Order: sequence, then C-alpha cells, then structure tokens
Amino acid sequence: MSPFVLVGCLKGRYALSLVGMFVLFGIPAILAATRLARADSWWARRFYGDEQLTRVASRYRSSSSINDALTL
Repeated sequence: MSPFVLVGCLKGRYALSLVGMFVLFGIPAILAATRLARADSWWARRFYGDEQLTRVASRYRSSSSINDALTL
C-alpha cells in the first residue's frame, strides 16, 4: 500500500484514496494526500490549528454522511 493512500484515508478522503490504490499509478491517492483534510478527520484534529479548522469547516458544510464519504 502506498503511503499516499494511508494519508488520504487519515484526511477523510476515502474515495480518492481507494481509487488511487487501483487506478492510474496512484495519482488519485497523491491528490487525496495533498488536499485539505475534512474537519472531522483524524488528520485535522491532530495537525490543524484553529485557523485551518475554521477554513475547513467553512469549505465543507455538508450534513450527509454518505456525501462526506464520497466527496472527492
């Protein structure tokens, strides 16, 4: 497994990470690892300060669990 897949999953980017395991030499997983983490992800709670958490919360306001899991 690529480290990009692991980081993408920790950031809450499950769809891109899983697609990156099987498609296009891992490019989607690299994108998942470099994108901003979701506010409720482990990565955001561990590494983001108040300013970044505010930015993340304003960017992702969806209340649907399914939509959150599948959003790229």
